[in-house]
Amino acid sequence: MDRITKAVHQLWGPLSADGRLHGEPLFASELAAQCDGRLDLCESKISKWSFGHQLEHLYLSSHYVLDRLEESLSGKYASKHMGFYGHSLMVAGFIPRGMFPTIPQLVPASGTMDHIHPLKESLRGRLQEIVWELNQIKASPGKSRHPRMKYLTAAQWFYFAEIHHRHHLSIIKDICKVANTHNTMSSVYTSAK
Repeated sequence: MDRITKAVHQLWGPLSADGRLHGEPLFASELAAQCDGRLDLCESKISKWSFGHQLEHLYLSSHYVLDRLEESLSGKYASKHMGFYGHSLMVAGFIPRGMFPTIPQLVPASGTMDHIHPLKESLRGRLQEIVWELNQIKASPGKSRHPRMKYLTAAQWFYFAEIHHRHHLSIIKDICKVANTHNTMSSVYTSAK
């Protein structure tokens, strides 16, 4: 399985027999499951953002990537090129933590369900309307611009989205892990008094 196919399967889950993407992708289920977590958890050693800020950013990013995918699948900007950071991501396959500032439109507002819930609902509606096929994604020559990586094809956007999604879920997991360790140590200290 090539890395684009693998990224699509990891992000979307199983596709139909003819390679069509369905309206209930795995990444959206993973995000929805996080909504039941402790959104106020914050561990400055892990991130300046709370659990909720990370989650809101993932919802904002999901909408942003869908916009970029729609544009690239339209065939626009086929002659444009990927930049240095785009090539770096495609080769390395990961995003270093804390290395790049978030683009302004993807900075979370509050990290609370007041902002997350509308993003979650509108994402669900958008996903239900998608009629894309894996072969169409891989064959599309069109591109859409990322502020740092420059122009990416639809296939490259999927690759980026999968890496970005796992990157932030990993940060959320680490925030929870450190917070739980603090809570456990605090309980042990209190009971020892």
